[in-house]
Amino acid sequence: MLFGRHTAQVIKMECSEVSNKTPSDFPYSFTEDGRLCHIDTLKPYKFSFQLKDVQATMREHTSLCCYISQHVYSLFEKKYNLIKVYLDKGSQSDFHPPGFVYMSPGALEHHGTLMVLIQDKGTIRCGVWSWRAVANEGLERGSQIPYVRWALGESCAVLLMNPNEGVMAPEEHVQQVWDQLLLNSTAEQITVVAHGYGGLAFVQLLCCRLEEIQQRKCAVAFIDSSHSLWHQPLGTSGRDWIKVHSSSWVLSSEPKNRLVGYLKAGCRMMSAGTQCHETAPAACMDSVFRFIAKLMKPAVVPTPFCIVTRSRSLGARKLSGITDRNNNAS
Repeated sequence: MLFGRHTAQVIKMECSEVSNKTPSDFPYSFTEDGRLCHIDTLKPYKFSFQLKDVQATMREHTSLCCYISQHVYSLFEKKYNLIKVYLDKGSQSDFHPPGFVYMSPGALEHHGTLMVLIQDKGTIRCGVWSWRAVANEGLERGSQIPYVRWALGESCAVLLMNPNEGVMAPEEHVQQVWDQLLLNSTAEQITVVAHGYGGLAFVQLLCCRLEEIQQRKCAVAFIDSSHSLWHQPLGTSGRDWIKVHSSSWVLSSEPKNRLVGYLKAGCRMMSAGTQCHETAPAACMDSVFRFIAKLMKPAVVPTPFCIVTRSRSLGARKLSGITDRNNNAS
């Protein structure tokens, strides 16, 4: 299947804003369990790669990406009641459409946990971790729907970033969403789940908005993240923040959730339970949910106690006896 980076510009031009119309010539549809199958034969999706016709191959890729986006957006709006929120264009030209995100109603006024999802770089649109995983393994493995479903079931608010839409770089989109939406949200806890380049974009936000993030109760789960402590100007305070407030799941042949190191990510690194980048968010999903659920639990204030020794107990008895005699004498 062709999901390479060199198709990104073509997809961005042809599918920068997903059409409201379903491509009539796209012969596949999603089944009830989220698998992409042929409408007539019901066979699983197969990418039509044409070696001698690059344009036809790119059109096939574009049709697939647009169809998946339309279906995912429809599920968000109709099944999960998410809303599309457009961002302020700021200094951008009127020629370019504004960026947008999906979020649950009242997410910015929610007083509990707000879960933020940031996907990898490329042609991937809002609500999707990987086109390849959706096409080959279904929505449960390649889309962000399982994360949304879990968060809403746990009474969390959700905000799904869309860093590959429009003309902005992913880092700029993440910073714009922080400045316009997240900064003034009332959430008690902001939990970010960042996959691939999404992790780099969040760390870049940390470089630019460290003090603002430090003032919030915030944590991040990195999944096969592209961020680098050596190539991004975090500084000591930023590295200390990552060490305390984040965990990282990396590609590994080790069993899922087994500790595999600290150095590269600057925080605790655990096995994602897979060596496939595209399906890593699905593979370690349960571990990420436990990480978030632990953050949601209220802090337990330890009950003060003292050890009563024999000498202290005898002293207390003597003092009690003296007090009783004085009371009787009076």
